[in-house]
Amino acid sequence: MIWGRQGAFMGKWLPGISRRSQARIQNRVSRLGARMGGGPRPEFRSELRTRLVNTSRPEEASAERAAPARPRPRPGLLAQFLSLSLAATVVIAGLATYRSMPGDTLYPLKRAAESTLFHLSTDDAERAGRSLDYAETRAHEVEELLGSSRRPNRLIKETLQDMEDTTRSAITSLTRVRRHDAKSEAKSTGQLKRFVQKQRNQIEGMLPKMDVEERRRAHGYLNYIEGLAPPG
Repeated sequence: MIWGRQGAFMGKWLPGISRRSQARIQNRVSRLGARMGGGPRPEFRSELRTRLVNTSRPEEASAERAAPARPRPRPGLLAQFLSLSLAATVVIAGLATYRSMPGDTLYPLKRAAESTLFHLSTDDAERAGRSLDYAETRAHEVEELLGSSRRPNRLIKETLQDMEDTTRSAITSLTRVRRHDAKSEAKSTGQLKRFVQKQRNQIEGMLPKMDVEERRRAHGYLNYIEGLAPPG
């Protein structure tokens, strides 16, 4: 193939030679090319490829060494300050929500967080424990409301009702626990007795500060919890 192209090349640039002479020269060149193997030897090609690769590698290595390394960007002081400020804001907002009282702006968030944790509980025993804790929280809120002159009586009545509803929810969960696991009955009974005693002492201490309607609700709650745990 190579020698064929060479013959065409010769015919193009030797116009003074007749076609018959050109044909004889082309035949001779073709026979000579066939004797010589028709192209460069494999050893020559391999050696040439190796030299070309070795020649290009130093240039690439020097180019890589010449290119300066880009420094990694570091967060600026402003970004760090904003991150710390955001974290502090979240913590402060969480504490304010936890300490909020009925009537406060953040109080609905507090109740929503309690409801979310309650529904994320894995079993009835955990739900009962959370409900008892929330009932104690409502009792503390009633005590705080009674000590404040800026709180309307409506909030006290609503919080007393929420405390009773939460306690009833806890008793429902404990009943299911006892029904499915007889071994946990003694544990749940002890937990309930401690809860009743703590609630009774706290509610009775608040009675002198309550009006007639609030006392009626409080006495109804006390009568309810007294029948929950056996005396002992």
